Amino acid sequence: MPKAQRLAGLVSSTLLACAPELPRSVQPSGRSGAEPWPDIAAPMPARRDSRGDAALIVSIEDYSQLPDRPGAHAVAGAWYRYLWQTRGLRPARISWLRDRQAGGDSLRKALQQAHGRVGKDATLWVVFVGHAATAAGDAHGILLDPDASAGRWRGTPVRGLLALAGHGLHRRLIAVLDGCLPEGTGDAARSGLTASGLPALAPWAGLAPRSHDPMRGSGLGAMLAETRDRVALDMARRGREPADAVVFTAGAGPACREDLPGADTPALSYLLLGGLRGWADISGDGRVSASEAHRHVDLLLRTGYHGSPATPRPQARGVEFTLAHDARERGPTIAGVLPLDETIDERALAAEAGALFVAEPMLKIDRGRFTLGCRSRRDRACEADERPASRVFLDSFAIDEHEVTWRDYAACVAAGGCEKIAVHRCEVWTGDAFVRGAPLADAFMREDHPVVCATWAQAAAFCAWRDKRLPTEAEWERAARGPDDRHEYPWGDAPPTCQRAQTHECGPTTAPVGSHPAGRSPDGVHDLAGNASEWVADWYHPRAYARSHGHNPAGPDRGEVRVVRGGSFYDGPGYLRVSYRYGLSPQWGYGTVGFRCAR
Repeated sequence: MPKAQRLAGLVSSTLLACAPELPRSVQPSGRSGAEPWPDIAAPMPARRDSRGDAALIVSIEDYSQLPDRPGAHAVAGAWYRYLWQTRGLRPARISWLRDRQAGGDSLRKALQQAHGRVGKDATLWVVFVGHAATAAGDAHGILLDPDASAGRWRGTPVRGLLALAGHGLHRRLIAVLDGCLPEGTGDAARSGLTASGLPALAPWAGLAPRSHDPMRGSGLGAMLAETRDRVALDMARRGREPADAVVFTAGAGPACREDLPGADTPALSYLLLGGLRGWADISGDGRVSASEAHRHVDLLLRTGYHGSPATPRPQARGVEFTLAHDARERGPTIAGVLPLDETIDERALAAEAGALFVAEPMLKIDRGRFTLGCRSRRDRACEADERPASRVFLDSFAIDEHEVTWRDYAACVAAGGCEKIAVHRCEVWTGDAFVRGAPLADAFMREDHPVVCATWAQAAAFCAWRDKRLPTEAEWERAARGPDDRHEYPWGDAPPTCQRAQTHECGPTTAPVGSHPAGRSPDGVHDLAGNASEWVADWYHPRAYARSHGHNPAGPDRGEVRVVRGGSFYDGPGYLRVSYRYGLSPQWGYGTVGFRCAR
């Protein structure tokens, strides 16, 4: 045997030895008279385009005090086969916990290991197949341990899982959380999980260097200790940078569905894997996006459970991006899911309001240095509180592409996460002066216009409801300046026009968000000049820039007014500059001030 063949055989044998025993076939039976579901463990052409990825797969089939979850290991094994043999992940980068292995603290430790294995700019996959529940007052829910019971929910909080998995050097997180509460084991309203966004972490919090080190002294020991501190601090900062995340769940409340119609097999994880194989590629271009995969799951579950008292409503939330390329396998049809003696109007079913993919159009800003503040030699309009300009370093962050709209805010109020805005207490420009309580014209309050009149606390509460936060002043200015920080306005140095921004020359009210694409920042952020000014996180101080730190500046610890950035529809060119700043009382709302969120 040639040497190359022997070496290839040795490598193959080694990989097989590292990999667990995997199912040869996962093909659930269909309903009586219906076609069987396709085999999601069947071999597929290898792409090998995900070698830097890492994955954590958890399957709990044997619960000690709750009904078992049949088929969990088989579907999880199919995911392992797909990630390894099709996507090209090495077995050393895939962790698979089964039953008792996932109990206690083991899942968190395995996630930490997977987090450490994923490559820079790669994807971290998290697949859970088991039972899940959401306690009253908890927006995220819990993945139940094998020893959990109906009266005592023990397990892994989803918020903590997403906070760890969704921050770091990796570019993306794909989380599939397939679980509900089995019928008859608890309050149906608490079954399953709401697909939540990635929890926001304050980029400056909890990153202080060590205050005492026995190695610290003088000479070589001090230099080594200082170097170690710098490395540890840098890794801690990088571990807080947000990934582009998308989270899929089986739904929440009575609409949560664990099993495929007519089969005792986990539904969400099975159908999503099928979607990645090509079943969800409606357009036929070989690519499967996050929203396509979600729509595919929703449609097949609504077909299979058509006429049920509670229509299945799987959920998905996050960034819209392509999950799979060259995915051309044909999947089950609507007619194939139904028994032979049943029919359904496919057009009517597709037109029905299905489960919603909640897209989070946030733009990622890479880590690096930029100039914060106004440089007098370039900009003669510099004001005292914009100086001195200095080079600062920001960790990577994400910021909303658009300002928050009235439609967005109304959804928060309806969900109980926000207070109604007291428009009657708002400072409104009447054409002659700002008057508290003056009527706000209906044109301001159209659902696609930026929300105004929110207090600073209401803006912060909305962002928290979205698992985000208000941007810091430095983050806002970096998003407006772009990587080339010489520009006076978000679009460059050219003067403002009504094609670039909604200013005092363009109309007496705000405009729909995104109406001025020519005014986007270099990173693609809309309306950072004009339309509505924006609350940011920092307290205002006129000499804040003289005191700013070089890494993730966050402004003073306290103050009387909060910083507002970006000119509004009321303002002229001088107030649209990226370095212009001022402060307003956070307890009042203003008809010229809105906000956007960051993470």
